[in-house]
Amino acid sequence: MNKCPLTFNEAKHTYTHNETGEKYTSVTTLLGKYKKPFDSDGAATRVAKREGVTKEMVLEMWDKERDRACDRGTSMHKLLEDYITVGEQVDDYGWLYKTYDRCAEYNVDRYQKVKCEQILWNEDFKISGLADLIYEHKDGTFTVGDFKTNKRYRFSSDYNEWMLTPLDHLTVCEHSTYTMQLSIYAYLYEQLTGKKCRKLVIYYLQGDRFVAHHGNYMKAEVENLMKDFNAAREAAELEISIKK
Repeated sequence: MNKCPLTFNEAKHTYTHNETGEKYTSVTTLLGKYKKPFDSDGAATRVAKREGVTKEMVLEMWDKERDRACDRGTSMHKLLEDYITVGEQVDDYGWLYKTYDRCAEYNVDRYQKVKCEQILWNEDFKISGLADLIYEHKDGTFTVGDFKTNKRYRFSSDYNEWMLTPLDHLTVCEHSTYTMQLSIYAYLYEQLTGKKCRKLVIYYLQGDRFVAHHGNYMKAEVENLMKDFNAAREAAELEISIKK
């Protein structure tokens, strides 16, 4: 794989091309474009009415819960990255290392090496992402792994919501979103290395143990998504150039 031409700003979660200064679209931002915007005000109003509180109180509570979840996720990712890459262990987190080892043993085929926090990119589509884990196998295939620590993991939408075209056959839920996320990582890694994807594994931290959810590699969906996104990007660039 060629040297990465991007710089990743962790605080801002942005990817910038080292030579051109161009900002690349992250995988999570890309997927967000294919979901209907969440009506937080409307949802908060409904919850507030049901609970007998104000909308502002609900929104504040959600913000605090989001921040706590982000902090917890960042902390767990760092602990696991240090453990997997250099074997560093922190006291009081033996349970975390043990549940990862057990889960990986049963859900990932024998591998030669594992890469953590691997930056992936495509210069044609200007897309980039950060894969938690890339396991490389002896036969030239690889497995993509990702850690998830959010509160819920659903396999269908609570409100019968669907993603937008060309992903409108997928429901808006964690499993569909994460499977598409890892599928894009797999596609980018295939393009960069010529290797073939063997498996997608989502490590969901449920309480104090990891549960592995397997996703199907949706290569056709990724290709359709890339084409649609690229067409929209080129149309926007053309409109800007015409206005100039």
